[in-house]
Amino acid sequence: MSPESVIPAAGAARPAGVRASGPAALRALAAAFAHLQDFERFLGGLQGALDQAGWFGSVKLEAGVTQGELALFPGGELTLPLAGGRGPHGVLRAAGRDEIRTFGPEDLHLLAGLAEFLAAVLDRAREWRDAERHRQLLRFLLNQAPVGIVAYDEDHRVAAGNDLARRWLGGGEDLWAALLAALPEEVRRGGEVPRAGFHLRAEGRLVFGELRPAAGVEGAGGVCVLVMTDLTPEQARLLDALRRETYRCQSRHLRLSFALLESPRIVGGLLQLLPGLRALLPAAVTAGPYDANRVGLVFPECGRPAAVAQLRRLQPLMAGAPVRAGLAELERDAQEPDALLEAALGGLRPLPEAVRPALLLHDDDAAVNDALALVLGRDFEVVKSTDVEQTRRLLGGRNFDALITEVELRAASGLDLARLARELQPGIQTFFTTASEMPRSAEGDQALANTVVFQKPFNTLAFAQILKEKLGV
Repeated sequence: MSPESVIPAAGAARPAGVRASGPAALRALAAAFAHLQDFERFLGGLQGALDQAGWFGSVKLEAGVTQGELALFPGGELTLPLAGGRGPHGVLRAAGRDEIRTFGPEDLHLLAGLAEFLAAVLDRAREWRDAERHRQLLRFLLNQAPVGIVAYDEDHRVAAGNDLARRWLGGGEDLWAALLAALPEEVRRGGEVPRAGFHLRAEGRLVFGELRPAAGVEGAGGVCVLVMTDLTPEQARLLDALRRETYRCQSRHLRLSFALLESPRIVGGLLQLLPGLRALLPAAVTAGPYDANRVGLVFPECGRPAAVAQLRRLQPLMAGAPVRAGLAELERDAQEPDALLEAALGGLRPLPEAVRPALLLHDDDAAVNDALALVLGRDFEVVKSTDVEQTRRLLGGRNFDALITEVELRAASGLDLARLARELQPGIQTFFTTASEMPRSAEGDQALANTVVFQKPFNTLAFAQILKEKLGV
């Protein structure tokens, strides 16, 4: 049928001047499809398109009405069911023009084809409506999650997401560009979507994000999911614990240590290991995220040696990641919470090096120090001194796990040196070497309690083994 043709009813004369507006009807139909996602507006658009077509006196689409519900079939009107693959949609009523009272075979074919077309179109519209309802329900469900979630399709368009993630990514239209801006530069250079982690500041909060490409999904291509977690409450708990314990330990003249662990790896890094770290630590120790790369640990009533011993227990759990550690002790390194944090940040070094026990060797004979260092250097950090003043400066300037000295020194008493070490570093352990017995003056001296004495000559390998056992290496 040409756009300017009309189909008169069978047996009727062709009416003069009655012409179907085919182009207008098609344009109205196209306008209706613009509202396919809005079912009610789409129905209205279809009706508007039918009103533009002058094929009959009137053509009405009645959605939701079944033939069983029709009480009346007026004369001069045809009623056809609209039923597609998704079930019945309603009926189509067509009335002849005033001057045409009968319908011919052409009219029946036209109406039947129109009914089939409308039924197929309504199938798609209902599918769209159901899909839109599912999307709205999915978004509602995602908005109940305490984390930000965005799913990207293979073309990097947002397939699903919640409002929290949109806000944290800046609230713009292009959430893929916002994600790329947040990713580390080395990840952005990678090309294909990696499994990557990052952290950003959003709305004054510390947000950790992890991008996970689809794995094991056939044809997934670049499909990926972004999950974003607010670390601010956990970070606040850590910093609050540091402040609270600092002031409590200061007021009671107790020791306190603070450690920072840092790893460049985010995926599979310290945040993922945090539950395991907490499980290995005493209940009094607070462990939490400082940021996406660093974890802080507050050791109340715990000096540096005891804190290092705790870090050594954690070391096997972190064996798969390159970790650096910084440790600061109250009063010795800083007196305020923020200063403790700064001291720990400034002292970051590889974890094996940070937890390696440090020994101070003092002997009048440099050869004796060298011989001990040769054996102990494999398991300990060794600092040697033959000068009493230098030893005093070392004890006042840095932390040592143990002092190894001779009882009978020429320039000073080894016992006095041990007392000084215990005074400056209460947690330090002392190991004496001597060719004779310990003096009676050492008996009952609390500063010399729990010291270990090695009688010369001694087996250096056995000496090293005892040190490792005593220092928990």
